[in-house]
Amino acid sequence: MSEASAARKARFPIVLTIATLIAFSILCGLGAWQVKRLAWKQDLLARIETLKTAPAAPLAQVLARADKGQDVDFVRVATDCAPGATAPLPLVYGVRDGDMVWRAMAACRLAGPHGVILLDLGLVDALSGQVQPKAQTFAAPAHVVGVLMAPKALGGDRDKALAGFAADKPASHILMVETATPAVAGVTPAPLPAEISNRHLEYALTWFGLAVTLLFIYAAMLWRKMRS
Repeated sequence: MSEASAARKARFPIVLTIATLIAFSILCGLGAWQVKRLAWKQDLLARIETLKTAPAAPLAQVLARADKGQDVDFVRVATDCAPGATAPLPLVYGVRDGDMVWRAMAACRLAGPHGVILLDLGLVDALSGQVQPKAQTFAAPAHVVGVLMAPKALGGDRDKALAGFAADKPASHILMVETATPAVAGVTPAPLPAEISNRHLEYALTWFGLAVTLLFIYAAMLWRKMRS
């Protein structure tokens, strides 16, 4: 090996090259993840659009599908709630159209494998904007129509509320009420988010663009270093 070749090899930035490859892989991975999220979000929006005209299915049939591991999020269902007192449930904090809101919860008694399903009745009109509202108790309506959603997609203390009904084998999903019979006084049903953003394509292009930019910067630095 000549002295010139040895010098060029010594000058080759091995550490910088490894760091660049690692960073490039991370950026491409984030871009690929956003592409997957884009497909998921498009499917979700399509399901919500279909939901607007979908008939309500019997709740028991849909819960049987959920017990088999099928995805029943955003499926419209209808059910009757058996009369009977239940423990009061806390209000659930949320944000809608930039305002602080509180959502009313109630327990709907069922006949079947699941003894109860939690209802999200909607927004308590008088509590919008309040930081620490007084606790209120809401009874389950006799008949409800709404959409099912997994607690993890909703947040709040819904998982804790479900745990309080463990002896009743509660349904794994929350029923977001669209219509209640009789209507719950002072509560406005709001089963779906007011707006669902879909900027995953923009995010993916950003990550991939950063990855390409990183390669150009590395190439420029390597070219200058080797010339020097």
